[in-house]
Amino acid sequence: MLAVAGCGVSAPGGIDRFTGERITVEASADIHIVASAVARVALVRAIPDGLTVPRGGIIIFTAVAEDAAGRFLADVDFRWRMRDPLAGTVSDRGLFTAGSVSGVYTEVVEVTAVQRTDTGEFVATSAASVIVTSGFIDTSIVSVTIFPSTATVRPGERVAMRPGALGNFGGLVQDLALVWRVTDPDVGEIDQNGTLTAGSKPGFYEDVVQVQARRLTGSAPPVIGTASVRVLSLAEARGGVRAVVGPSVVVGRPGERFPLVLFAFDFQGRSVPLGDVRWQVRDPGVGVLDRDRLILGSTPGQYPASVRATAMLAGAYEGRTVSADLDVLVQRPLAQVLGVPGDAQVVPEVIRLQRGARARVSLLYFDANGLAVTTSEVEWRFDDFVVTVDARGRVSAVGPPGVYAGAISAEAPAVNGVTQTASATVILLGPMVRAEIVPGVVSLDVDGLAQFAALAFDAADNRLFDIQLVWELAAGTPGSVTASGLYVAGDRPGDYPGGMRLKATQRLAR
Repeated sequence: MLAVAGCGVSAPGGIDRFTGERITVEASADIHIVASAVARVALVRAIPDGLTVPRGGIIIFTAVAEDAAGRFLADVDFRWRMRDPLAGTVSDRGLFTAGSVSGVYTEVVEVTAVQRTDTGEFVATSAASVIVTSGFIDTSIVSVTIFPSTATVRPGERVAMRPGALGNFGGLVQDLALVWRVTDPDVGEIDQNGTLTAGSKPGFYEDVVQVQARRLTGSAPPVIGTASVRVLSLAEARGGVRAVVGPSVVVGRPGERFPLVLFAFDFQGRSVPLGDVRWQVRDPGVGVLDRDRLILGSTPGQYPASVRATAMLAGAYEGRTVSADLDVLVQRPLAQVLGVPGDAQVVPEVIRLQRGARARVSLLYFDANGLAVTTSEVEWRFDDFVVTVDARGRVSAVGPPGVYAGAISAEAPAVNGVTQTASATVILLGPMVRAEIVPGVVSLDVDGLAQFAALAFDAADNRLFDIQLVWELAAGTPGSVTASGLYVAGDRPGDYPGGMRLKATQRLAR
């Protein structure tokens, strides 16, 4: 089986000239399929999976691991690493310290869940994105949402609840002190990490989970968010099929696009085949659907259960339907965010270009009222060994591959008699020399899931993003793989060295 996808995001400003020359690099990963009824780690999620943090700011990441049926697993260890050191550093316990270069870093903090068993290690990998800003944006909490807004659980099952706190300027507040509780003991118990353990009494419990959130600094009173819980009966749990939307929650800004996928599992965690999947927007404020992609709308806010997926089941469950809902949180556009008067920065502050490629830069500064002003009509200064910049902010890469801090700079207009100079880092990218698959070895059950990711690098170890990916299984490897690298194991247990294959192709600028 073969599947094709694009990798990552375009370099800021984009490349507008190509030679037509292409470089292709191959990589592989080992697959080990076992026949077992024991719950194995299939998915891992970093919490939060996206955040905004000031330069030098510190945030603690946590993670949860799930089996193929979405059940929370406790017997796993988590390993953390940075995919791009410009974004910052992360400790082996998930303590992230933002770097000094602001910018958008997509899928940069990697977490791997490791489950050790008598038959070996089982792993799952994912990554969180980070926006590094020049300072704190939101100063107070306006509202709090708990994800999922309604948790459907079996008796005794554990599920990770997590909060989303919107600030007074429409962004997410990160430095939170949280207190969790349940208002009805019949629903179960919740610890201070937000892990809910369901009780044994079936029923629907409305707004029974509460979290009090306040900022670590300041004296403002806490803001409360709530969520509901549905506890299934044993008969429902054993006879039913659970549907899950991936991702489990969408957090983003207007206009951002998120691919959606629906999974279904029986009570033993085995994958159930699906027919056609129908997607429906239940609240027009959340945005619109483009096939199986959600494009976020322009109105910031919290939209619980705002997108629904419905599908007919196939195989042994043919004739039945399943559905699942998706929670969405839309943040305010960055252009509407208030800042400190006089602050300035080059946008983007990190520019990745191949030699011969072009991009555009502008200067963003905050006026005396804290409102953002963006202009390219400034006097640009630049290192002509690296780039050239014209009067309209058009950048051309001329230097050899490497990282050049402060290669572009400009002075902002005076605010209250004070001027500030802002600069940008230029990363000139070379031809791709290697690619790797993460994780490199995966063990999973029959019909289990594994999400693979691809990383590509030049000779200077700069990460490359404008890469076309082709995923395929080696001959004889059972199962299937999607264009995004999601592997569904086949029904033949065994070892399959190099079972997952990747072809990464880079198109060179002239």
